Amino acid sequence: MSKKAYFCPYRMRILILLLSLFSAFKLSATASKQPLLPIKIDTSVTTIEIMFAEAKGQPNPILHKFKVTKTRNKQVVAAILAFPIPFGMVGLHRIYLGTSPYVPVVYIATLGGLFGILPFIDFCVLLLDTDIDKYKSNQKVFMWLN
Repeated sequence: MSKKAYFCPYRMRILILLLSLFSAFKLSATASKQPLLPIKIDTSVTTIEIMFAEAKGQPNPILHKFKVTKTRNKQVVAAILAFPIPFGMVGLHRIYLGTSPYVPVVYIATLGGLFGILPFIDFCVLLLDTDIDKYKSNQKVFMWLN
């Protein structure tokens, strides 16, 4: 059997993407104060658009994806720390979210709010809610109440 040349369109797309990124960074290094224009690469299946934040004030989709991932990771870490045993009973998730120092003292003094009920509710709320920004630096003991 003879081996035939193997052509993979995904490898070609990756190569085109890497070359375009390299040329974009090379252009950004040479151009001092000129804004970069968006680079568009058309392939047979999809259109890949790489928008730089400096071009026309449009947000960079790659940075946006990292921001969403970072927020989701912070939510998962806070939920894990809120699980009643061992960290939730002492209010470690509230320290992680940036609350005032008296809230963890209340968690410790009440043994996690009546033997772990309060951190379990916090665990459920942090795990199920999509936006945890309202819980950051929240000074209330019952953080989910408005």
